[in-house]
Amino acid sequence: MHRREKTCLAGFRARGALAAALLAVAGGLPAAGAAEDGGPPPAADAGPDAADSAHGASAAGDAAAGASAPAAGAAPEPQVAGSPAPAPAPEGGGRAEEIARAEQAQREQARLHLELEARQHRLAAEERRARIEELDREAREADHGSQAADVLLQRVMAELQSIRPEVDAALRDLTAARAVPRLDPPAGAPAGAPAAGDAPPEAERLAAQRRALSAEADALEGEARRIAWQRAEEALRAEEALDAARTLLLARLSEARRDEALGVDREGMDQLRAELWHIAVRARWYGLRRDSVLVEAREALRDPFYVAAMIARGGLLLAVLLAALVLARRRQRLLDGAQVALGRVLRRPRLLRGVGRAHAALSAVSGALLFLATIVVLPAALGPTTARVRGVELGYSLLLWYALYRLALAAARHLIASREAAPGAAVGAKLLRSLQTVARYALAVQLLLALSEVVAGRRYLHHAVGRAAWLGAIPLAWLLMRRWRDDICEAYLRLQDTGPLAESVRATRRRWYGFFVAIAAFVALALAALSRTARRFLLSFESSHRVLAFMFRRRIERRKGAQAAAEAPAALPDELLARLPEQPIEDPAQGLDYYPGLDRFEALLASWRDSSQGGSLLVVGGAGSGKTSWLRAAEHRAGEIPRQRIALRQRLLTEADIISALGAALDAPRGACEGAGALAAWLRVQPRRMFIVDDLEHLFLRGLDTWGAWEAFLEIVEHSTPRMFWLCALAEHPYRYLQFARGGAVVFRTMVQLAPWPEQKLGELLGGRLRSSGFTLSFDDLLLDEEAPDQEAYAAATERDFNRLLWHYAQGSPRVALHYWLRSLRPAGDRRLRIQLFRGPSGDDLEELGELERFVLASVVWHDSLTTEEASISLGFPRLPCENALSKLVDLGVVDSLGGRHRVTTRWQSAVTTFLLRKHLIQP
Repeated sequence: MHRREKTCLAGFRARGALAAALLAVAGGLPAAGAAEDGGPPPAADAGPDAADSAHGASAAGDAAAGASAPAAGAAPEPQVAGSPAPAPAPEGGGRAEEIARAEQAQREQARLHLELEARQHRLAAEERRARIEELDREAREADHGSQAADVLLQRVMAELQSIRPEVDAALRDLTAARAVPRLDPPAGAPAGAPAAGDAPPEAERLAAQRRALSAEADALEGEARRIAWQRAEEALRAEEALDAARTLLLARLSEARRDEALGVDREGMDQLRAELWHIAVRARWYGLRRDSVLVEAREALRDPFYVAAMIARGGLLLAVLLAALVLARRRQRLLDGAQVALGRVLRRPRLLRGVGRAHAALSAVSGALLFLATIVVLPAALGPTTARVRGVELGYSLLLWYALYRLALAAARHLIASREAAPGAAVGAKLLRSLQTVARYALAVQLLLALSEVVAGRRYLHHAVGRAAWLGAIPLAWLLMRRWRDDICEAYLRLQDTGPLAESVRATRRRWYGFFVAIAAFVALALAALSRTARRFLLSFESSHRVLAFMFRRRIERRKGAQAAAEAPAALPDELLARLPEQPIEDPAQGLDYYPGLDRFEALLASWRDSSQGGSLLVVGGAGSGKTSWLRAAEHRAGEIPRQRIALRQRLLTEADIISALGAALDAPRGACEGAGALAAWLRVQPRRMFIVDDLEHLFLRGLDTWGAWEAFLEIVEHSTPRMFWLCALAEHPYRYLQFARGGAVVFRTMVQLAPWPEQKLGELLGGRLRSSGFTLSFDDLLLDEEAPDQEAYAAATERDFNRLLWHYAQGSPRVALHYWLRSLRPAGDRRLRIQLFRGPSGDDLEELGELERFVLASVVWHDSLTTEEASISLGFPRLPCENALSKLVDLGVVDSLGGRHRVTTRWQSAVTTFLLRKHLIQP
């Protein structure tokens, strides 16, 4: 039999027993017989689930009271608990039996009425449960922005409206007092004493029956309370499911319907009332469950496993907090120690400066950063179950946002302090105060959003807080504008001293309506700053530089037409050409002080000079990248160290060739020139010196049996470095082939690879050499807007664009950039020059080259320079076809021939590199 049906039968038996006791007292019916007649006969199909009915819990008490009342036309109600006993009826036992039968019929009618009512309400509850499940399923399947979601929200709101009275009734029933009839002893009679006039056996039976009825009444009260709790839980569960469907649908409404549902009109107010009612009901429910929560807590504390888990979690949490406290007290000492340790390991000044900046930044934000790290670790210490408790989750969210607020303020304070010399101390303090105001407002908004999300979810209240935050930003902006009004006006006047807005700013600085003019000035400043930031961001990408250079050239060609680059290069003054040589300079002071990696050379040279550590450095760079100038600068930095240059003019492919060349350059005795080992042994006993060797690509050749000179040279370097310092240079493409064929040049202690020059450095190089020559340069021929308001600034921008075009075409090679810059200069009077757009060679001429000529050209680039014989050995072709191919390339001007060695000319270098890359004959 169903549990709830048993509950109903238990209530019927209690009522029957109570009625029998009343009859026994009034008419002398035996208590035992009354008890037997009082209970309803067991039924095969008991009453339905009364707990699902809105009247289930209260019906039990009403039925009990109705069962104890006499039926219509029956004898008057008997006196209970101390009433004087009525006189015996003439009919004797027959009247008592008639009263008992009437009471039995009344009980049967009440039970049938309760059963029919409960069955009808259970059917209604099952229908409602099916409707809620269907609504939940349709809400999950609704598409975003669909009309179905709009219609479904109306159905959900109607169902919520209908379920509210039942939820309220269920919660009221939990707090209502339940009056279950009891058979109390007569007034004034001592406990357990027989009533006056009763025989001792009847008194004992009545006392026993009274105790049984009291116990049954207690059980009935407990069962009624349990049913009331279950009824409330089921009603709240249904309301929670409907509210979850409402939340899901609010995010999937169409745009127009969403504005209505989350607005301030009738639809929005309906949503607000639903959420406020939901919050109030949950608050009442949590208040009613307070006692049960305490009971559950006491039961959990009796569980040893639960207590052990709490102790473990508490210990872990305590360990995290203690670790955070220890780190907070010693964080500065640890940071200082780390800086000292890194200073002992790192030698490069750039890295040491970076470590110093990182140490200063971490020292400023370490406290806030440690606090944030502790908050982040707390959920792992609490465990997933505890962390998901709503109150704990809310507290964690608030602490997390506070930690982020502290970290942001600490970072801003350090950034302002590190740049305080630029804006000034007063401006820095004002900026920090403004940032604090904005951060505090943002923190308050985030706390309100987190609170509304935990209490009511991402629903109407959450969106209302967001809208209110945007409205609150208006007075915040007004406050900040009022605080910064004078600074904004001064900054704008420094940026733009003329113009209508500048005049308005100057005239209204002391007027009340000047506030609005300051807003316009602020917008102009923000747009200018945004433009500069966007430009710097775009220019941070090399591809953006190339696009801008291409657009600049196309603009000039479109406006100037064919005359933009039609004028032939003119003869420049010899004095100017002497100041602007395309060849490497001998004195580093005459050039730009830009030698990447020279600090590594100085550190390596110092360690070699002060100890027995070996010293060797290899410089790798493309053609015209400044390798030779770099070697000259390094030689100049060597100071008083004895040094000697060794020039490799021709290709050396055997060990004998390199030994002979080095022996002659070093004036070594004949015995030292017997082999690489002998020469290295002789060098180890010589005074310490530094050797500078350029063009190492002359020591190998692409082909078979061509590595003897290279291997012998590496052996000499390896075994003589304790006494000799080797500073060597190698071209880029030969070095790439060397990596592919031999795995690199690992014998060298350090390698410096020269990257293509950046645009800014090329501009500084050209501008510095022009200033040293004493000539002035005009960009008037390239100006596109002759009516620009600021011609000086426009000319400076044109110069910058032209330098970018040179950088793009030269591919970062300073020699190529200088070559085309000289071809762009035109004399314009006494020590005055004007500049025109240059024109490079056409790549279409290279497309007409045959396959053999392309391979010969690629071989020249692979080795940096080649003779006819070397090209034949490298490619495995006969000598005559290679000679013809080189002759054709010389006629085109692509390569030159100096002393029989062929090298790509400066004018064709960029075009040849682009062509060979496109044909996959060299690696990018």
